Amino acid sequence: MFDQEFFPTPSNVIEMMLDGLNIQNKTVLEPSAGNGNIVDYVSQFTEKEVLTFEKNDQLRIILQEKSFVLGSDFLECTPEMISHIDFIFMNPPFSNADEHILHAFDIAPEGCQIVSLCNFETVNSGQVRFRKRRILHSKIKEYGTSENIGPVFDAAERKTGIDIGLVRLMKPIVSKEFDYEGFYLDEEPEEDNPSGLQQYNEVRAIVQRYIGALKCFDEGMLIKEKMDMYTKPVGFGDGFGFSISHGKTVFSKDVFSKELQKKSWLFVIEKMKIKKFVTSGVMEDINKFVEQQTQIPFTMKNIYKMIELIIGTREQTMNRALCEVFDKLTQHYHENRYQVEGWKTNSHYLVNKKFILDYVVDYDSRWPSAEMLIKYNSRSVTKMNDLNKALCYLMGVDNKLTDLYRLRYEVDNGFKEDKSIYMPKTHEPLQYSTWYDWGFFSFKGYKKGTIHVKFKSDEVWGAFNRKVAEIKGYPLPEKL
Repeated sequence: MFDQEFFPTPSNVIEMMLDGLNIQNKTVLEPSAGNGNIVDYVSQFTEKEVLTFEKNDQLRIILQEKSFVLGSDFLECTPEMISHIDFIFMNPPFSNADEHILHAFDIAPEGCQIVSLCNFETVNSGQVRFRKRRILHSKIKEYGTSENIGPVFDAAERKTGIDIGLVRLMKPIVSKEFDYEGFYLDEEPEEDNPSGLQQYNEVRAIVQRYIGALKCFDEGMLIKEKMDMYTKPVGFGDGFGFSISHGKTVFSKDVFSKELQKKSWLFVIEKMKIKKFVTSGVMEDINKFVEQQTQIPFTMKNIYKMIELIIGTREQTMNRALCEVFDKLTQHYHENRYQVEGWKTNSHYLVNKKFILDYVVDYDSRWPSAEMLIKYNSRSVTKMNDLNKALCYLMGVDNKLTDLYRLRYEVDNGFKEDKSIYMPKTHEPLQYSTWYDWGFFSFKGYKKGTIHVKFKSDEVWGAFNRKVAEIKGYPLPEKL
Protein backbone atom coordinates (compact mmCIF):
# COMPACT_ATOMS: atom_id res chain seq x y z
CA MET A 1 0.00 0.00 0.00
CA PHE A 2 2.79 2.43 0.93
CA ASP A 3 6.40 2.78 -0.16
CA GLN A 4 9.27 0.74 1.24
CA GLU A 5 10.43 3.60 3.50
CA PHE A 6 7.14 3.89 5.38
CA PHE A 7 8.06 3.01 8.98
CA PRO A 8 5.51 4.38 11.50
CA THR A 9 7.20 5.65 14.66
CA PRO A 10 6.48 3.52 17.77
CA SER A 11 5.19 5.36 20.85
CA ASN A 12 8.21 4.36 22.98
CA VAL A 13 10.52 5.94 20.37
CA ILE A 14 8.41 9.11 20.28
CA GLU A 15 8.76 9.29 24.08
CA MET A 16 12.54 9.16 23.66
CA MET A 17 12.39 11.93 21.04
CA LEU A 18 10.33 14.22 23.31
CA ASP A 19 12.17 13.41 26.53
CA GLY A 20 12.92 16.57 28.50
CA LEU A 21 11.11 18.90 26.08
CA ASN A 22 8.19 21.14 27.01
CA ILE A 23 5.86 21.14 24.03
CA GLN A 24 2.81 22.38 25.87
CA ASN A 25 1.01 24.86 23.59
CA LYS A 26 3.94 24.93 21.17
CA THR A 27 3.69 24.85 17.39
CA VAL A 28 5.11 21.64 15.96
CA LEU A 29 6.02 20.52 12.43
CA GLU A 30 6.23 16.87 11.33
CA PRO A 31 7.80 16.92 7.84
CA SER A 32 7.34 13.23 6.93
CA ALA A 33 4.22 12.52 8.91
CA GLY A 34 3.16 9.14 7.50
CA ASN A 35 -0.04 7.99 9.17
CA GLY A 36 0.39 10.50 12.00
CA ASN A 37 1.84 8.59 14.96
CA ILE A 38 3.98 11.56 16.01
CA VAL A 39 1.08 13.93 15.31
CA ASP A 40 -1.23 11.90 17.58
CA TYR A 41 1.31 11.84 20.39
CA VAL A 42 2.18 15.54 20.20
CA SER A 43 -1.48 16.59 19.98
CA GLN A 44 -2.00 15.30 23.53
CA PHE A 45 0.17 18.12 24.83
CA THR A 46 -0.52 21.11 22.61
CA GLU A 47 -3.79 22.83 21.74
CA LYS A 48 -2.17 24.35 18.67
CA GLU A 49 -2.55 22.71 15.29
CA VAL A 50 0.31 20.45 14.28
CA LEU A 51 1.74 21.16 10.80
CA THR A 52 2.67 18.33 8.45
CA PHE A 53 4.07 17.30 5.08
CA GLU A 54 3.47 13.91 3.52
CA LYS A 55 4.16 12.62 -0.01
CA ASN A 56 1.72 9.72 -0.05
CA ASP A 57 -1.76 10.80 -1.19
CA GLN A 58 -3.61 8.24 0.94
CA LEU A 59 -1.68 9.08 4.08
CA ARG A 60 -2.21 12.79 3.45
CA ILE A 61 -5.99 12.22 3.53
CA ILE A 62 -5.59 10.61 6.97
CA LEU A 63 -3.44 13.51 8.19
CA GLN A 64 -5.96 16.16 7.13
CA GLU A 65 -8.24 14.91 9.92
CA LYS A 66 -5.61 15.51 12.59
CA SER A 67 -3.20 18.23 11.34
CA PHE A 68 -2.76 21.14 8.94
CA VAL A 69 -1.08 19.71 5.86
CA LEU A 70 1.30 22.28 4.34
CA GLY A 71 2.18 20.20 1.30
CA SER A 72 3.52 16.93 -0.03
CA ASP A 73 7.29 17.45 -0.41
CA PHE A 74 9.07 18.86 2.63
CA LEU A 75 12.17 19.61 0.56
CA GLU A 76 10.09 22.30 -1.18
CA CYS A 77 9.19 23.96 2.13
CA THR A 78 10.43 27.57 2.46
CA PRO A 79 11.38 29.49 5.65
CA GLU A 80 8.33 31.76 5.38
CA MET A 81 5.96 28.78 5.56
CA ILE A 82 7.19 27.71 9.00
CA SER A 83 8.43 30.98 10.52
CA HIS A 84 6.23 30.54 13.62
CA ILE A 85 7.07 26.98 14.67
CA ASP A 86 8.83 25.92 17.87
CA PHE A 87 9.75 22.28 17.20
CA ILE A 88 10.38 19.93 14.28
CA PHE A 89 9.98 16.21 15.03
CA MET A 90 11.08 14.00 12.15
CA ASN A 91 11.17 10.40 11.04
CA PRO A 92 12.36 11.09 7.48
CA PRO A 93 13.12 8.56 4.73
CA PHE A 94 16.38 6.92 5.79
CA SER A 95 17.73 6.91 2.23
CA ASN A 96 18.18 10.70 2.30
CA ALA A 97 17.66 11.57 5.96
CA ASP A 98 20.78 13.75 5.87
CA GLU A 99 19.20 15.97 3.21
CA HIS A 100 15.93 16.24 5.18
CA ILE A 101 17.68 17.14 8.44
CA LEU A 102 19.93 19.71 6.76
CA HIS A 103 16.94 21.27 5.01
CA ALA A 104 15.04 21.40 8.31
CA PHE A 105 17.95 23.18 9.98
CA ASP A 106 18.38 25.51 7.03
CA ILE A 107 14.78 26.77 6.92
CA ALA A 108 13.85 26.51 10.62
CA PRO A 109 13.30 29.81 12.46
CA GLU A 110 15.83 30.86 15.05
CA GLY A 111 15.27 29.16 18.41
CA CYS A 112 13.56 26.14 16.83
CA GLN A 113 14.53 22.70 18.12
CA ILE A 114 14.86 19.82 15.65
CA VAL A 115 14.64 16.17 16.74
CA SER A 116 15.10 13.54 14.05
CA LEU A 117 15.51 9.81 13.64
CA CYS A 118 17.81 8.32 11.00
CA ASN A 119 19.89 5.28 10.21
CA PHE A 120 22.78 5.59 12.68
CA GLU A 121 25.21 5.13 9.79
CA THR A 122 24.11 8.60 8.62
CA VAL A 123 25.60 10.31 11.69
CA ASN A 124 28.26 7.80 12.71
CA SER A 125 31.48 9.83 12.85
CA GLY A 126 33.35 6.97 11.23
CA GLN A 127 30.95 6.86 8.27
CA VAL A 128 30.94 10.48 7.05
CA ARG A 129 32.41 9.78 3.61
CA PHE A 130 29.68 11.66 1.73
CA ARG A 131 29.53 15.45 1.44
CA LYS A 132 26.04 15.93 2.93
CA ARG A 133 26.87 13.63 5.80
CA ARG A 134 30.04 15.61 6.50
CA ILE A 135 28.00 18.82 6.58
CA LEU A 136 25.41 17.22 8.86
CA HIS A 137 28.15 15.92 11.14
CA SER A 138 29.54 19.46 11.44
CA LYS A 139 26.09 20.85 12.23
CA ILE A 140 25.61 18.26 14.96
CA LYS A 141 29.00 19.02 16.52
CA GLU A 142 28.26 22.75 16.54
CA TYR A 143 24.54 22.89 17.32
CA GLY A 144 23.47 19.64 18.93
CA THR A 145 24.00 15.96 19.67
CA SER A 146 23.47 12.51 18.18
CA GLU A 147 23.27 9.09 19.78
CA ASN A 148 22.75 5.47 18.84
CA ILE A 149 19.48 4.32 20.40
CA GLY A 150 19.77 0.82 18.96
CA PRO A 151 17.38 -1.32 16.88
CA VAL A 152 14.25 0.28 18.35
CA PHE A 153 12.13 -0.61 15.31
CA ASP A 154 12.68 -4.37 15.74
CA ALA A 155 9.25 -4.74 17.37
CA ALA A 156 7.47 -1.92 15.53
CA GLU A 157 4.45 -2.05 13.21
CA ARG A 158 6.94 -2.31 10.36
CA LYS A 159 10.17 -3.84 11.53
CA THR A 160 13.80 -3.12 10.80
CA GLY A 161 16.79 -4.38 12.75
CA ILE A 162 19.19 -1.54 11.96
CA ASP A 163 20.58 0.75 14.66
CA ILE A 164 18.70 4.05 14.81
CA GLY A 165 20.33 7.42 15.36
CA LEU A 166 18.61 10.18 17.34
CA VAL A 167 19.68 13.70 16.33
CA ARG A 168 18.92 16.84 18.34
CA LEU A 169 19.69 20.31 16.94
CA MET A 170 18.96 23.81 18.20
CA LYS A 171 18.82 26.63 15.64
CA PRO A 172 20.74 29.49 17.29
CA ILE A 173 19.19 32.91 17.80
CA VAL A 174 21.47 35.43 16.09
CA SER A 175 19.22 38.26 14.96
CA LYS A 176 16.72 40.60 16.52
CA GLU A 177 13.10 40.19 15.54
CA PHE A 178 11.07 43.01 14.09
CA ASP A 179 9.08 44.65 16.88
CA TYR A 180 5.38 44.60 16.04
CA GLU A 181 4.09 44.93 19.59
CA GLY A 182 1.14 47.29 19.71
CA PHE A 183 1.09 47.58 15.94
CA TYR A 184 -2.47 46.56 15.09
CA LEU A 185 -5.28 49.00 15.73
CA ASP A 186 -8.93 48.34 16.47
CA GLU A 187 -11.12 46.98 13.72
CA GLU A 188 -12.48 49.63 11.36
CA PRO A 189 -16.18 49.70 10.50
CA GLU A 190 -16.92 48.56 6.95
CA GLU A 191 -17.22 51.42 4.53
CA ASP A 192 -20.68 52.08 3.18
CA ASN A 193 -20.94 54.46 0.25
CA PRO A 194 -24.45 54.29 -1.23
CA SER A 195 -24.33 57.80 -2.71
CA GLY A 196 -21.72 57.19 -5.40
CA LEU A 197 -18.68 55.39 -6.68
CA GLN A 198 -15.43 55.37 -4.74
CA GLN A 199 -12.12 55.99 -6.45
CA TYR A 200 -10.44 52.65 -7.12
CA ASN A 201 -7.79 51.78 -4.56
CA GLU A 202 -5.65 48.61 -4.68
CA VAL A 203 -5.44 48.34 -0.89
CA ARG A 204 -9.19 48.82 -0.44
CA ALA A 205 -9.79 46.20 -3.14
CA ILE A 206 -7.63 43.54 -1.46
CA VAL A 207 -9.26 44.24 1.93
CA GLN A 208 -12.68 43.84 0.35
CA ARG A 209 -11.62 40.58 -1.26
CA TYR A 210 -10.33 39.34 2.07
CA ILE A 211 -13.56 40.24 3.89
CA GLY A 212 -15.65 38.82 1.04
CA ALA A 213 -13.79 35.51 1.12
CA LEU A 214 -14.36 35.16 4.88
CA LYS A 215 -18.08 35.87 4.38
CA CYS A 216 -18.21 33.19 1.67
CA PHE A 217 -16.58 30.77 4.11
CA ASP A 218 -19.28 31.53 6.69
CA GLU A 219 -21.99 31.14 4.07
CA GLY A 220 -20.62 27.72 3.19
CA MET A 221 -20.83 26.66 6.83
CA LEU A 222 -24.42 27.97 7.05
CA ILE A 223 -25.47 25.48 4.37
CA LYS A 224 -24.90 22.63 6.82
CA GLU A 225 -27.12 24.31 9.41
CA LYS A 226 -29.84 24.89 6.82
CA MET A 227 -29.66 21.29 5.62
CA ASP A 228 -30.01 20.07 9.21
CA MET A 229 -32.92 22.46 9.79
CA TYR A 230 -34.84 21.20 6.75
CA THR A 231 -34.09 17.50 7.18
CA LYS A 232 -33.99 16.96 10.94
CA PRO A 233 -37.84 16.86 11.35
CA VAL A 234 -37.95 13.79 9.10
CA GLY A 235 -35.05 12.10 10.88
CA PHE A 236 -32.37 12.91 8.32
CA GLY A 237 -30.56 15.75 10.10
CA ASP A 238 -27.46 16.13 12.32
CA GLY A 239 -25.34 14.20 9.87
CA PHE A 240 -24.37 16.69 7.18
CA GLY A 241 -20.82 17.93 6.95
CA PHE A 242 -19.29 20.43 4.52
CA SER A 243 -15.66 21.49 4.26
CA ILE A 244 -13.76 24.13 2.31
CA SER A 245 -10.45 23.09 0.83
CA HIS A 246 -7.76 24.47 -1.44
CA GLY A 247 -5.99 21.84 -3.47
CA LYS A 248 -5.59 18.93 -1.07
CA THR A 249 -5.74 21.01 2.12
CA VAL A 250 -8.95 21.27 4.15
CA PHE A 251 -9.29 24.53 6.10
CA SER A 252 -10.83 25.49 9.39
CA LYS A 253 -12.06 29.10 9.57
CA ASP A 254 -9.10 30.18 11.72
CA VAL A 255 -6.48 28.55 9.48
CA PHE A 256 -8.20 29.82 6.31
CA SER A 257 -8.16 33.38 7.68
CA LYS A 258 -4.45 33.20 8.54
CA GLU A 259 -3.41 31.66 5.24
CA LEU A 260 -5.49 34.13 3.26
CA GLN A 261 -4.07 37.01 5.23
CA LYS A 262 -0.48 35.93 4.58
CA LYS A 263 -1.22 35.67 0.86
CA SER A 264 -2.91 39.07 1.03
CA TRP A 265 0.13 40.65 2.68
CA LEU A 266 2.34 39.28 -0.10
CA PHE A 267 -0.10 40.68 -2.66
CA VAL A 268 -0.08 44.12 -1.00
CA ILE A 269 3.72 44.17 -0.81
CA GLU A 270 3.93 43.24 -4.49
CA LYS A 271 1.32 45.79 -5.59
CA MET A 272 2.82 48.59 -3.48
CA LYS A 273 6.26 47.81 -4.97
CA ILE A 274 7.96 47.71 -1.59
CA LYS A 275 9.78 44.40 -2.02
CA LYS A 276 13.00 46.37 -2.16
CA PHE A 277 12.41 47.24 1.51
CA VAL A 278 11.45 43.71 2.57
CA THR A 279 14.10 41.09 3.33
CA SER A 280 13.40 37.43 4.05
CA GLY A 281 13.83 38.14 7.77
CA VAL A 282 11.11 40.80 7.73
CA MET A 283 8.73 38.50 5.84
CA GLU A 284 9.38 35.69 8.32
CA ASP A 285 8.64 38.08 11.19
CA ILE A 286 5.42 39.28 9.54
CA ASN A 287 4.27 35.70 8.97
CA LYS A 288 5.20 34.71 12.49
CA PHE A 289 3.30 37.70 13.88
CA VAL A 290 0.21 36.82 11.85
CA GLU A 291 0.37 33.18 12.98
CA GLN A 292 0.63 34.07 16.66
CA GLN A 293 -2.40 36.34 16.72
CA THR A 294 -5.97 35.17 17.29
CA GLN A 295 -7.94 38.16 15.95
CA ILE A 296 -6.11 40.43 13.50
CA PRO A 297 -7.99 43.28 11.83
CA PHE A 298 -6.94 43.29 8.17
CA THR A 299 -7.88 46.88 7.33
CA MET A 300 -6.67 49.69 5.07
CA LYS A 301 -5.49 51.67 8.06
CA ASN A 302 -3.45 48.75 9.39
CA ILE A 303 -1.97 47.94 5.99
CA TYR A 304 -0.74 51.50 5.54
CA LYS A 305 0.61 51.48 9.09
CA MET A 306 2.50 48.26 8.39
CA ILE A 307 3.96 49.69 5.17
CA GLU A 308 4.97 52.84 7.07
CA LEU A 309 6.63 50.66 9.71
CA ILE A 310 8.54 48.63 7.09
CA ILE A 311 9.79 51.71 5.25
CA GLY A 312 10.49 53.63 8.46
CA THR A 313 12.74 50.87 9.78
CA ARG A 314 14.50 50.28 6.47
CA GLU A 315 17.96 51.07 7.84
CA GLN A 316 17.49 48.65 10.74
CA THR A 317 16.29 45.95 8.32
CA MET A 318 19.17 46.41 5.89
CA ASN A 319 21.77 46.52 8.67
CA ARG A 320 20.37 43.25 9.96
CA ALA A 321 20.68 41.72 6.49
CA LEU A 322 24.31 42.86 6.18
CA CYS A 323 25.24 41.41 9.58
CA GLU A 324 23.47 38.09 8.99
CA VAL A 325 25.36 37.50 5.74
CA PHE A 326 28.62 38.65 7.37
CA ASP A 327 28.13 36.18 10.25
CA LYS A 328 27.31 33.34 7.85
CA LEU A 329 30.47 33.94 5.84
CA THR A 330 32.90 34.53 8.70
CA GLN A 331 31.84 31.38 10.58
CA HIS A 332 33.61 29.54 7.74
CA TYR A 333 36.94 31.29 8.44
CA HIS A 334 39.67 28.65 8.04
CA GLU A 335 40.82 29.16 11.66
CA ASN A 336 37.34 29.74 13.05
CA ARG A 337 36.04 29.01 16.51
CA TYR A 338 33.10 27.15 14.98
CA GLN A 339 33.33 23.43 14.27
CA VAL A 340 32.36 23.84 10.62
CA GLU A 341 34.21 23.48 7.36
CA GLY A 342 36.66 26.35 6.87
CA TRP A 343 37.71 28.03 3.66
CA LYS A 344 40.77 30.23 3.33
CA THR A 345 38.84 32.67 1.16
CA ASN A 346 36.66 33.67 4.12
CA SER A 347 38.56 35.79 6.68
CA HIS A 348 37.53 36.39 10.27
CA TYR A 349 36.12 39.90 10.88
CA LEU A 350 36.49 40.61 7.17
CA VAL A 351 34.67 39.29 4.13
CA ASN A 352 37.15 38.96 1.29
CA LYS A 353 36.55 40.14 -2.25
CA LYS A 354 36.02 36.46 -3.04
CA PHE A 355 34.15 34.11 -0.73
CA ILE A 356 32.41 30.75 -0.72
CA LEU A 357 28.82 29.82 0.13
CA ASP A 358 27.66 26.30 0.84
CA TYR A 359 24.38 24.49 0.14
CA VAL A 360 23.47 26.54 -2.94
CA VAL A 361 23.92 24.16 -5.87
CA ASP A 362 21.93 20.95 -6.10
CA TYR A 363 23.76 18.18 -7.95
CA ASP A 364 22.30 14.78 -8.77
CA SER A 365 25.09 12.29 -9.45
CA ARG A 366 22.65 10.13 -11.40
CA TRP A 367 22.58 12.85 -14.08
CA PRO A 368 26.22 13.95 -14.40
CA SER A 369 25.62 16.00 -17.54
CA ALA A 370 22.61 17.85 -16.16
CA GLU A 371 22.47 21.63 -15.93
CA MET A 372 23.48 23.38 -12.72
CA LEU A 373 20.47 23.70 -10.41
CA ILE A 374 20.14 26.33 -7.69
CA LYS A 375 18.53 25.55 -4.31
CA TYR A 376 16.17 28.50 -4.46
CA ASN A 377 14.65 27.86 -1.03
CA SER A 378 17.97 27.57 0.83
CA ARG A 379 19.05 30.09 3.44
CA SER A 380 22.21 30.87 1.50
CA VAL A 381 20.21 32.01 -1.52
CA THR A 382 17.72 34.07 0.51
CA LYS A 383 20.56 35.72 2.43
CA MET A 384 22.30 36.64 -0.82
CA ASN A 385 19.05 38.17 -2.10
CA ASP A 386 18.83 40.13 1.16
CA LEU A 387 22.46 41.21 0.78
CA ASN A 388 21.80 42.55 -2.72
CA LYS A 389 18.87 44.58 -1.39
CA ALA A 390 20.91 45.87 1.55
CA LEU A 391 23.77 46.88 -0.74
CA CYS A 392 21.33 48.76 -2.98
CA TYR A 393 20.36 50.76 0.11
CA LEU A 394 23.96 51.18 1.31
CA MET A 395 25.25 52.34 -2.09
CA GLY A 396 22.24 54.54 -2.87
CA VAL A 397 21.24 52.45 -5.89
CA ASP A 398 17.58 52.10 -6.82
CA ASN A 399 16.61 48.46 -6.50
CA LYS A 400 13.95 48.33 -9.21
CA LEU A 401 13.63 44.57 -9.17
CA THR A 402 13.64 42.04 -6.37
CA ASP A 403 14.74 38.50 -5.76
CA LEU A 404 16.70 35.79 -7.47
CA TYR A 405 14.26 33.76 -9.49
CA ARG A 406 14.51 30.42 -11.19
CA LEU A 407 15.76 29.89 -14.74
CA ARG A 408 14.52 26.45 -15.61
CA TYR A 409 14.24 24.32 -18.71
CA GLU A 410 10.73 23.65 -19.97
CA VAL A 411 10.68 20.57 -22.20
CA ASP A 412 7.72 21.72 -24.30
CA ASN A 413 8.14 25.47 -24.31
CA GLY A 414 11.89 26.01 -24.28
CA PHE A 415 13.43 28.15 -21.54
CA LYS A 416 11.20 30.11 -19.22
CA GLU A 417 12.79 33.17 -17.64
CA ASP A 418 11.46 35.28 -14.77
CA LYS A 419 12.36 38.96 -14.87
CA SER A 420 15.22 39.74 -12.52
CA ILE A 421 18.53 41.55 -12.49
CA TYR A 422 20.00 38.74 -10.42
CA MET A 423 20.22 36.01 -13.03
CA PRO A 424 21.88 35.95 -16.44
CA LYS A 425 19.86 36.79 -19.52
CA THR A 426 20.58 33.51 -21.22
CA HIS A 427 18.72 30.82 -23.11
CA GLU A 428 21.25 28.16 -22.19
CA PRO A 429 21.21 25.92 -19.10
CA LEU A 430 23.38 27.16 -16.25
CA GLN A 431 26.78 25.47 -16.39
CA TYR A 432 29.17 24.47 -13.63
CA SER A 433 32.43 26.42 -13.25
CA THR A 434 31.05 29.31 -15.33
CA TRP A 435 30.78 32.88 -14.04
CA TYR A 436 27.32 34.51 -13.92
CA ASP A 437 26.11 37.87 -12.63
CA TRP A 438 24.08 38.12 -9.43
CA GLY A 439 23.38 41.75 -8.54
CA PHE A 440 26.59 43.24 -7.07
CA PHE A 441 28.36 39.90 -7.46
CA SER A 442 29.55 37.29 -9.91
CA PHE A 443 29.34 33.61 -9.02
CA LYS A 444 30.10 30.15 -10.33
CA GLY A 445 28.87 26.86 -8.95
CA TYR A 446 30.44 23.48 -8.28
CA LYS A 447 28.99 19.99 -8.07
CA LYS A 448 29.85 19.61 -4.40
CA GLY A 449 27.16 22.21 -3.66
CA THR A 450 29.19 25.37 -3.10
CA ILE A 451 29.41 28.55 -5.13
CA HIS A 452 32.39 30.89 -5.41
CA VAL A 453 31.29 34.51 -5.22
CA LYS A 454 33.21 37.72 -5.87
CA PHE A 455 32.36 41.40 -5.54
CA LYS A 456 32.29 43.15 -8.91
CA SER A 457 33.37 46.43 -7.34
CA ASP A 458 36.11 47.19 -4.79
CA GLU A 459 34.07 50.19 -3.69
CA VAL A 460 31.07 48.04 -2.78
CA TRP A 461 33.29 45.45 -1.08
CA GLY A 462 34.94 48.12 1.06
CA ALA A 463 31.66 49.81 1.93
CA PHE A 464 30.16 46.48 3.03
CA ASN A 465 33.00 45.64 5.42
CA ARG A 466 33.20 49.18 6.81
CA LYS A 467 29.45 49.26 7.50
CA VAL A 468 29.48 45.92 9.32
CA ALA A 469 32.56 46.99 11.30
CA GLU A 470 30.70 50.17 12.29
CA ILE A 471 27.63 48.20 13.42
CA LYS A 472 29.58 45.52 15.30
CA GLY A 473 32.42 47.73 16.57
CA TYR A 474 35.12 45.66 14.85
CA PRO A 475 38.52 47.17 14.01
CA LEU A 476 39.44 47.22 10.31
CA PRO A 477 42.64 48.15 8.46
CA GLU A 478 42.88 51.80 7.40
CA LYS A 479 42.78 50.69 3.78
CA LEU A 480 40.64 47.88 2.38
